[in-house]
Amino acid sequence: MRQLLIIDDQSILVDDLAEMLPWHKAGIDTVFKAYSGYEALEIMNEQPIDVVLTDIRMPGMSGLELIREIKQNWKHTKCILLSGYADFEYTKQALQLRSSDYLLKPASDEELLGAVSNAIEELEREWQEISSIQRAMYSLREQLPKLREYLLLDLLSGKQSAEPQRLMPKLAMYDIPFRKDDSFHVMLLRLDDAGGLYEGGDSEALIDYALANMAEEIFGERMDLWHAKDPHGFLVCLLREKESDGTEEVRLETEDWLERRAFQLQHVVKSYLRVGISVLTSKAGSFPIDAGPMYQASITNFRHFIGSEQELFVSLAKEPTREGTPPQLLSELYRPPMLLQLLEIGQWEAAEEKLNAIFGELEGQWKDSQEHVLETYFSIAATLAALVHKNKQWLSDTISSDFHEYANGRPIAKVEELRSWSFRVIENYRNSVRTEEKDSRSGIIRKAQEYINEHLDNASLHSISAHVFLNPSYLSKIYKTETGEGISEYMLRARMEKAADLLSQTEEKIYEISQMLGYQKPSYFIQLFKKHYGLTPQEYRNKLN
Repeated sequence: MRQLLIIDDQSILVDDLAEMLPWHKAGIDTVFKAYSGYEALEIMNEQPIDVVLTDIRMPGMSGLELIREIKQNWKHTKCILLSGYADFEYTKQALQLRSSDYLLKPASDEELLGAVSNAIEELEREWQEISSIQRAMYSLREQLPKLREYLLLDLLSGKQSAEPQRLMPKLAMYDIPFRKDDSFHVMLLRLDDAGGLYEGGDSEALIDYALANMAEEIFGERMDLWHAKDPHGFLVCLLREKESDGTEEVRLETEDWLERRAFQLQHVVKSYLRVGISVLTSKAGSFPIDAGPMYQASITNFRHFIGSEQELFVSLAKEPTREGTPPQLLSELYRPPMLLQLLEIGQWEAAEEKLNAIFGELEGQWKDSQEHVLETYFSIAATLAALVHKNKQWLSDTISSDFHEYANGRPIAKVEELRSWSFRVIENYRNSVRTEEKDSRSGIIRKAQEYINEHLDNASLHSISAHVFLNPSYLSKIYKTETGEGISEYMLRARMEKAADLLSQTEEKIYEISQMLGYQKPSYFIQLFKKHYGLTPQEYRNKLN
């Protein structure tokens, strides 16, 4: 998933470089184009770019100024400069900015591919060092990280008091830079398919450490991280801004920064650990009093907004939240991870294993105990009722004919009957969750498509996501999942279909149609139209006549 960005004010040169060279041979999967430094920065804010190939002399913002901005905000992005002048001053500035290469125009295809390939290899070495097993093994032998992890888990579970006079001395002892009333965010990270990594011989602890190390690299320049692996398999991170004046403007900017960095973390983990992750970030809270409640709310919202889907990102600063209160439980029913929490976060296979463990204990030790059978029944029934009502549904609609076990007031008393009923109603609940998620997403897709067709001249991923009140990365993921087509592909198709309609039904000139559809360069519009229909716009119009 390596991504290249090409920048030059000569659009024809950019288009030729992007489309004519076999970039896959240099390890590039996706190529983005920009025709100015400012447009390049907009793309950098939206996409995790690995390598930048830019001209030096451009109007507005020069290539050197662009690289300086990139190095300040995306320090791992590799930059390659193109110049038509063998000027020593340019070369010296490029070296000072730690550019990966400096090529003179006209550069051959081999030079360009070689420079990009070298930059990718350099990037690989950097991230391999950051996530190296040797560093992980060395750090794991140290006791302080484990003490910090245990303290965080105790704080989140309530075993450690959040009273400042009890907590602050431990924070100081463990060199944890969180203080009373600090603003912080909770971030949950989930490895979506790490089975292949573990099967390859790497231990779970080392992989988790590599993930935490990457998170510290991405967020650490601006925020302090305190992280631990929780019983549900999440890497839980508390994020505290190192310097902040606490204003509303800074808060909003911080949340946007968190979103961009979370998206970048997904990209580097996919590229260098070869596994996808899902990420959820919370709203800001006050440390330490909000730590436990915010963590529990994040777990609940992870299930609601991500569930079993993979490689999604959700920011609760931009999403409505659905908070729940965990029950107080005992025995195998109450041993973490608890059934309610597994169902809330959509861990269906783990929930089935939990039920088997519950009934294994019940049949092995308490089969003849009416009280234990009733205890199990009431616990599972209460869990199901809480989940269904939290999702604003009726039990009678969710579990159908099994509802009479609730309504007639006679609880199930036999273990075999209870086992069958429990698996059946939980499967019905799982199906209702799937239906609810699909219906909700269908409405989002419909609203997004309506907006695109009404704003063909200026629709963008950001404007569409604002219209449907979702963050761009989350909208892109669910659109692709539901339709099998990328949202940018749909926008292109809608514009081309509209162009064909205007060519056949009106006398508008081609450059006028180009502007009506948001293309400022008619040559680029003509190129896209020909690629889509196999004819230029004029050839298409002539054929109709």
